[in-house]
Amino acid sequence: MDLKTISYSLRNYKKQLIFGPIFKTIEVIFELFIPLLMKEIIDVGIEKGNSGDFSYIIYLGLTILGLVIFGFFSTMTCQYFASICSQGFGTDLRNRIYRKVDELSLKELEIVGKGNLLTMLSNDTSRLQLGVAYLIRLAIRAPLLVVGSLIMCIFVSTNAFIVFLVAVLIISIFITIIFILSSKQILKVQKRVDKIVTVSNDNLAGTRVIRAFNKEEDEVNNFKKINEEYYKESKRNAFLNALVNPLTYLIINGAAVVIVLFAKNYINLPEEMSSGDLLALIQYLNQIMTALLVVFNLVIVFTKALASRKRVNEFLTKESSIKSGEITLDEFKVGSPLITFKNVYFRYEDGDNYVIKDVSFNINKGETIGIIGGTGSGKTTLIKLIERFFDASEGEILFNNKNIKNYDTDYLTSLISLVSQKVSIFSGSVKENLTMGNDNIDENSINKALIDADAYSFVSKYEDKLDHNFVEAGKNLSGGQKQRISIARALLKKGEVLILDDSTSALDFLTDKKVRNNIKNIEDLTTIIVSQRATSLADCDKIIVMYHGGVEAVGTHEELLNTSRVYKEIYTSQVKNYE
Repeated sequence: MDLKTISYSLRNYKKQLIFGPIFKTIEVIFELFIPLLMKEIIDVGIEKGNSGDFSYIIYLGLTILGLVIFGFFSTMTCQYFASICSQGFGTDLRNRIYRKVDELSLKELEIVGKGNLLTMLSNDTSRLQLGVAYLIRLAIRAPLLVVGSLIMCIFVSTNAFIVFLVAVLIISIFITIIFILSSKQILKVQKRVDKIVTVSNDNLAGTRVIRAFNKEEDEVNNFKKINEEYYKESKRNAFLNALVNPLTYLIINGAAVVIVLFAKNYINLPEEMSSGDLLALIQYLNQIMTALLVVFNLVIVFTKALASRKRVNEFLTKESSIKSGEITLDEFKVGSPLITFKNVYFRYEDGDNYVIKDVSFNINKGETIGIIGGTGSGKTTLIKLIERFFDASEGEILFNNKNIKNYDTDYLTSLISLVSQKVSIFSGSVKENLTMGNDNIDENSINKALIDADAYSFVSKYEDKLDHNFVEAGKNLSGGQKQRISIARALLKKGEVLILDDSTSALDFLTDKKVRNNIKNIEDLTTIIVSQRATSLADCDKIIVMYHGGVEAVGTHEELLNTSRVYKEIYTSQVKNYE
């Protein structure tokens, strides 16, 4: 089994995949013999019973009961295997999809889209899980029941077999046509589902913005439009599927009419055909009809599963554009170059313009560096390149005088502590959020990090202290509290580099300064502060001024006031506004 496809998730369920269908086959064989035994009861048993001998009827009745009981246990065994396999398969596949999300770079994840990822984890996985269950339970039973019933008809009447065979062929052609049309329609429906998920996710995340701009009605109308498109596509698909049952019943019942009412006149059935023969044929006909309906339902389920399989396989086979290097251990000396950009250019996937252009600068170990610039100047993109969320399109980035691509990605990530613009707080306790599952961090270290981030002032007021629970996305915290918790979490990681990407924007000036001073006192820590506030960067050892994707100037606060037009404009405008 290919490690990169969904079939790999079945690797531990070979026994269930083999024995499940075997037990289902046994149940079908038992079921196929019952009409013949009923025929014997009517044609032979009743005649003997009229003469007072009921032993034959009792014998055949017990035989039928035995077949039913053994068939029941065979079915239940198959169902048991199907449940274990399908549930285990679904669980493993969800884990693999989720793991793949962590393996891929931001570039690939942005191409796939959040809506598609959520659909794969829920809708697509459920469809594939159902497909596996049906594969074991019904994929063999239904076709085997059709073929077996046709074969058993030969023992009753050859001409009846021909009539049934023609009916089955007509229905098969009809099902094939519906399958071709339905498979195309299902893909259209799936695209509409993806759109609904994406729009719903965006609207839920931006509820406050939508309400602030009184755009509720517009968004409701937009959702109605998308939902209407989904409704129309689903209705077309439902119409195709709805044709199956009535037409199948029509064709099968037509075959029954041919057998029962017009047999002698039109297909020259033997006159000696008994009541038992007719009963057996009708039972086989019902079995065929039921099985054909199941076959079509299987076609629908498998068509949906195949569409999901294609999407999930495409995702699982994606390769990250970020290839891990081999360096997993390195030595760092204070004062030596730690991060170096050499003529770096970068543009996003399918982007026409470079968002980073010919950027060169150097950051030494132990320095506190500020990065400032207008909106869209490339500040956050620089951080993404340092974290190696993306690779430079051109140029070279060095980490400790070695190409950043030579580092093991996990090791590189362990060296960098990032507090991003969008703060992520997880549901769970304060301690769980701060340690991120690292149980080796002692309480003294946690409290020290909270003090440095100025978060101890409110955490210590909780009755349950570090065991206090945050709700989903930290909704029971203010914006400033979220940022301080995130800073404390980053400090506890104890990386070589601390990056604060506009992560004190929700703090007042005094708290901002207090947190920065605490961080600056941490020995040998290299700190990169991205901020819109020039006053927040005034104490930095060096400030990098970004302008339209390039470095406009590099220097201290005092130097830049004299040499950088962009920096002077930013600082002057902010100081005037503050005054």
